[in-house]
Amino acid sequence: MRRRRFQRGCIAPRKRSGKLFWYAQWREHGICKSKELGLCSEMTCSQAKAVLAAILEPINGASGLKQSPYLSFTFGQFVEQVYLPVYNGKWKLSTAMTEVDRLRFHLVKPLGDRALTAITRDELQKLLDKKANNLSKSVVSHLRFRVRSIFELAMSEGAVERNPATTLYTPRHCRPPKTKMVLAPEQLDAMINAVALREKLCIRLATFEGMRPGEIFGMQLGDVDLETGCLWIRRRLYRSDVDSPKNDRSKRQVALSTGTKELMTDWLHWLIRNNPDGWVFATESGKRPLSRDFVWTKRILPSVQPLGLEWATFQVMRRTHATLSKQAGVDAHTRSAQMGNTVDVNENEYAVSDFKTRREAVRKLEAALKVNKTDNGEPSE
Repeated sequence: MRRRRFQRGCIAPRKRSGKLFWYAQWREHGICKSKELGLCSEMTCSQAKAVLAAILEPINGASGLKQSPYLSFTFGQFVEQVYLPVYNGKWKLSTAMTEVDRLRFHLVKPLGDRALTAITRDELQKLLDKKANNLSKSVVSHLRFRVRSIFELAMSEGAVERNPATTLYTPRHCRPPKTKMVLAPEQLDAMINAVALREKLCIRLATFEGMRPGEIFGMQLGDVDLETGCLWIRRRLYRSDVDSPKNDRSKRQVALSTGTKELMTDWLHWLIRNNPDGWVFATESGKRPLSRDFVWTKRILPSVQPLGLEWATFQVMRRTHATLSKQAGVDAHTRSAQMGNTVDVNENEYAVSDFKTRREAVRKLEAALKVNKTDNGEPSE
């Protein structure tokens, strides 16, 4: 059964007998209707639209359909007044901090003044092509997803009749992604030896335990269980905002390595405050947790720059955990449970297969194939 929609009809000038008339078209009970409303020389376009609206009013009224209040909205108005209020109720605060700024800069800024109903697929694709000159594939793909989501909501609200973003694609010429760097064991040792006790512990929690920086600085003393050698992830810190963990898998029990457990014991012994609600890494007042940016830029970075390790950010440290754990033979399921992500993300986004590992793999395959051959070089049955 055809879905019934609010009708606005269409109007266009049409020439007949040497004169231009306003020609209107609409549907009534599924049947196409048309009518000449008057001469273009005697009636403005706005007047013609008013006549057509009067014709359609009883048709829409009989169907119980009402005109969407968003028909005259620009792209920017719809995003700010409809889309963001809807999705802010869905997003975590940390997610909104990133999504809102990205949406406003990359989409609202170039499209904000355009009428929502006038935006075309070609216009949106050209915007993605332009963004691909300076942005990576993952960012452009995210923008494609976001603009499609905006028009899906616009369709559900009756603001547009079709979604022009349905067939958008991510351009091939996106900016190449950055090389995924991983710390070698000797680089990790040098990095740890170059910093003070607190920063040593932060680095080990990111590399040996695979924790996110927000989880490290969001820890409270009550989350530390040295008897069983674990940490409980119950919250995270993102841009000074204390929030719940990133997802359900992030709420987990993190196992501590022996070296990290010893450093944690030394650090807790040094702390004056022992309130379970106190922060493991707190500011001087003890009322707020330290931020990732402060610890990295003010404490770790100045110490590792002389070593040429200024690229070894917290993201690199976490990737190092996944990569070295994989090389050590830790299975993907265990790695993902420790790091609080899925096996797919752990394998494809974090664990990096180096050349040495790939070389050993092909040589292992070659040796296995030789075993399956007879002395005369023929494959065995």
